[in-house]
This record gives sequence, C-alpha cells and structure tokens, in this order.
Amino acid sequence: MGSWYKYCIYTIRHSEELEEALKSGGRGRFTEKKLWKTGKAILEEAKTRNLAVPIFFGTAEKLPGLYYMAILTSVELHEKEKRTEYAFKSLKRLQVPRPLNTLILKSSGKPLPDKYIRPYAICLTPRGIENWPEAKDLSPPFKFKKNGEEPFTYNFKPLDFSLKDFWSWAFSDLVGNTVRGILAEYIVAKALGLDHGIRTEWRPFDLITKRGLKIEVKSAAYIQTWHQRKFSHIRFSIRKTRYWDEKTGKYQKEVKRQADVYIFCLLAHRIPETLNPMELGQWEFYILPTRVLDKEMGDSREISLSKLKSLGAIRCRFKKLRERIEELEDKLLARD
Repeated sequence: MGSWYKYCIYTIRHSEELEEALKSGGRGRFTEKKLWKTGKAILEEAKTRNLAVPIFFGTAEKLPGLYYMAILTSVELHEKEKRTEYAFKSLKRLQVPRPLNTLILKSSGKPLPDKYIRPYAICLTPRGIENWPEAKDLSPPFKFKKNGEEPFTYNFKPLDFSLKDFWSWAFSDLVGNTVRGILAEYIVAKALGLDHGIRTEWRPFDLITKRGLKIEVKSAAYIQTWHQRKFSHIRFSIRKTRYWDEKTGKYQKEVKRQADVYIFCLLAHRIPETLNPMELGQWEFYILPTRVLDKEMGDSREISLSKLKSLGAIRCRFKKLRERIEELEDKLLARD
C-alpha cells in the first residue's frame, strides 16, 4: 500500500462480500444507497497529489470494529438514483480488528463511537495503517478525556447510570492509599499546569514538564481510612523499577529510579473530624532530585520524612510548588 491522503472513508459491508473480493485478488465494486459527494471530492484531491485514500470496512453481522482495509480507486455518483458506486483494490483482512474509535471523525474531531451505525463516514487517516493488516499484537485502545456524563450502555442503548455515578461510587474516599496517591498526582499536575490530557497508568514516571523534566509523585498521610491507635509513621516508596514500554509491552533490563525529581506529598492534617484532602492547605510537599536519592539511599525501597528533611528536601506549600519546581529545573538543566 502507498502514501496516504489525510482523510479516509469508513463504511460497512457483509463479510461474505468482502471475502469474495479477497478471492478476486483484493479488488471489488460495491453500491451504496447514499451519495458520497465528499468521498468523491476527497478521492479526486488525493489523486492530484498522487496519494492513496484508504477505505476501512466494518462488517454488518459482527460487533462494531474495523475488520478490513483497502485502497479506494473510484467513486461514481448516480444523482437520479441517489446512490454511489465505488471500487477498491488491495483489500486486506486485519489480523487484529481495530475498535471504531481508532478513527477520528473529520467533522467533529471526536473518535468514531462504537454505536456508530451509519454506513459512511469521513475520518482522519491514522498513522501507521500500512502495518495494520499484518499486525498481530493488540495495540493500546484510544484514550480521551471524559466528562462523566457518558452513559453506560447495553447493546449500545444508554442506561440510566453514567460514568460520573461510577466515579462517585469508586473514588469518594480520598483518604485511602490508592485514591490518595492518584489525587496527589492530580494536585501536583494542577500546580504545574500539566493536567491536560489524561493520566497514564503504566508510564515509568508520573509527570513530565514541557522542558522534559520527569517527575515521580509519592504520597503519605498521618490519618488513614481505618481505625488507628496512633498516627501513621510517614514513609515514602523510593524503590527502583524497570522501565516498561506501554507500546511494546516489554520491560528494559536496567533497574533504576526512572524520574529526575521526586515530589513527596504529605497530607499533614492530624484532626480526623476535619481531614479534607481537597483542602490543599492540609498538604505539604517535599522536593528532592533523584541523584540525591541515588547517592544517599542506594537501593533502599523507602525513605522516612525525617531522612528526607536531613537530605535537604525542599519543603513548600501548594501555591509555591510550581515556582520551586521551575527553580530546581533551571538548576538541573544548567548542570546537564
């Protein structure tokens, strides 16, 4: 397959028809009861630039997805009958079907939804599609920021509860270790202006600045979500890890601390009745370059608050966090 035009076409056919086209050398001609005016214009523009227009096929009898792809060769409009006859070549069956949301609608810039039932759509051509037919690994699903209003569905029909209901059920306890850790990452991301996009679960570090500074965020608290006889002793994880590549699913051999800087977030409030992790005045932040941890802590898996202070960690509040990180970033970049 060749160099691709920036737009592609999505449509639906029965798999029997597509399999017949495969037997015919990957060439086929179908008729659609809709005028593909934009599709025709796209093909004509692509031909003037010597580019190929990819066409992706879902199948009428299977779950929504992209099952085949080909190169569009012609689009003929029959105005009176309000139908389109189109032809293609180089039809390939995708070894691993792709979700519909792999394609981004040209009209809205949003992913093609799984419940999309129209037999024709103009989309942005994804990168690397020439490798799709032979690809046997499962690529990561497309991720985008949700607003909470998205409904749960059954057989693609909306139900009476939403993603926001799930969030409220699952994440209302902000004190528990798991959710507090994620909250700490968000608070730091917000302070540093890095809260665009969505959180990446498996990245080897938590955040990265525009200048490339990699940040690891750790959290701890004196008060836990369970019954306590005394306040928790504050310790943070600093264990070394192996870099895991989300795109390949493979670990690197070297074991090390992956970030350039650690930000240790302490929910320092000590009165259970008024504990509120959303009150950012109850948090303290301690910043320490990774090189200090490597030198002074070696292969240690944890560090205490008292040890952090003795190593010269920079202590600050939420309002000063961005300023302190930028100052440290300047020093580290100047050193490098």
